[in-house]
Amino acid sequence: MSEPLANPFRKDPGPEGLAAHRPPPPPPVGPREWARLYIMAVVFFLALGLSIYFRKISVPKTKPAEKPAADEIDYSMRKGRGPETSHPTPGPQDPEKKKDVPLPPLPQGEVSSFKELAAPFRDGEETPVKETPEFITLLQVFLKNVKPEALKKMAPPGRTGDAAYRDPARHRGEVVRTYGRLIKIYTEPLNATTPDDIKYVYLGILQEYKTNRTVWFYLPELPKDASGQPIRFKTYSKAGQEYYEDWVEVHGVFLRTYDYASQYDDDRKGTVKARAAVLFARTLELSRPPQYTDTRSAFAFVVGLMAVIVVTIVLVAGIMSRKYGSGSLRMKMLRLKKEKGIEVFPKPDPEKQVLGDEVPKQP
Repeated sequence: MSEPLANPFRKDPGPEGLAAHRPPPPPPVGPREWARLYIMAVVFFLALGLSIYFRKISVPKTKPAEKPAADEIDYSMRKGRGPETSHPTPGPQDPEKKKDVPLPPLPQGEVSSFKELAAPFRDGEETPVKETPEFITLLQVFLKNVKPEALKKMAPPGRTGDAAYRDPARHRGEVVRTYGRLIKIYTEPLNATTPDDIKYVYLGILQEYKTNRTVWFYLPELPKDASGQPIRFKTYSKAGQEYYEDWVEVHGVFLRTYDYASQYDDDRKGTVKARAAVLFARTLELSRPPQYTDTRSAFAFVVGLMAVIVVTIVLVAGIMSRKYGSGSLRMKMLRLKKEKGIEVFPKPDPEKQVLGDEVPKQP
């Protein structure tokens, strides 16, 4: 090396020495930049709200179909195509002569299986007939040999009205549990001779929860509460008919399925058939309504949470851009000193040098 190198630590950068080796810092974030951020946030939330709104209106609302689908059950009946006597006050006995129905010998003691008693019942469109030996026998057995507490224990949790509806041959004669909204209870005269001179049976119709299956259940007596008094149901009137609002739980023996004419017509003006599961129950108990999940509050919570997250991101981005986009405080001080003519670096003191003497320049 023939040429000595100069000491870089003693090089005077001059007024433009530092600026020549560094890119100019970005301009500081001012009110205009903050205004842009706020406008972007408003536009973002506006776009988010519009997307949610169009999403909500694009989803079709749930409403009753004009006609039931293949797997739907209509629990309404056409006017005049079902029991017409209303509950709870029975009318006078029909003057027509009662039928003399021969009854087989009744089983003694508590009944542990209803398979044999339910075997004569058949599925189909034939209206259930009460004045038959199998029905009167079942009525007598339920009044004398069936206790409500014992009947409840014979119904496992998974054996519901929907299960019996889907596989009637398998569940015929088994005890099922059904829970749903009570539609109506009818009082039907029993025009048949019975050993205890029973004049009425009671037909209840409910819509099972959550399957919306229609369940018909016969009761040998009026439903009673814990004090032994007839249950006072909450009712309302619609189109001149009385309907019930209570939710009930029923345990009964599944007998058959019944296909009946619904209130809907098909495209050819033909009657659409509906199907119901028919039970013979011992008693009816009031139950609590189902606890529905409030989807609106959950939706509002999700939207609010997303809004908080987006606002947090926007604020953090603004703070970070303001902090790092305008350069550090040290560089600002250096620029300020240069503008005022203040020396950025102090002049070297020869007595305090630790790197030795400067390399003499070559002539």
